[in-house]
Order: sequence, then structure tokens, then C-alpha cells
Amino acid sequence: MGADAGLTPLRGFKLDLSANPDFRKVFFSASCDCGTAALLSVEVAGDKTLEDVREALPSLTEGLHGKARSFYDMSCAAHQKIRMGSVADR
Repeated sequence: MGADAGLTPLRGFKLDLSANPDFRKVFFSASCDCGTAALLSVEVAGDKTLEDVREALPSLTEGLHGKARSFYDMSCAAHQKIRMGSVADR
């Protein structure tokens, strides 16, 4: 899944910013030649079975690919504004 969308799985990466602590999270990185990287994730409720996840996988994958497309469709100037935040507006 990662290579065709320009995504790299981040194994062992644990960041808990979710309002749902019982969710399992899988993180991916999308990088641009300008040096900007995006952190993308998929969350699945911890009580879901493997069969539940397999059934939802096409939807989860499409959502992740959509996030990656949005990132890659941005210009490098937009990426710089994201990196610099409000400092770029000064």
C-alpha cells in the first residue's frame, strides 16, 4: 500500500493525540522533495476483530491515499507555509 501512494510506514512510532485512547494507530510519512513531510495515520477501534479490519481495509486505504494526494497536490510554497507556520506570514 505504501509505495504506490508515496507513503512510508513508521514502525514503532507511537504518538497518542487521539481523543480515543483505545484505538490502534498506524502512522505513515509522506515526503516532498522540498523537505516537508506529513504525518498521516489510520485509527482502528481496539475492539475490532481482524475480520472487521479486513472488511474496512478498502475504505481505510482510500482515506489514507486521499490524505496523501492532498499533501502531494500542494505546492512547495504551501508546504513551506505549513512548515514555517505564522512565521512565514511576517
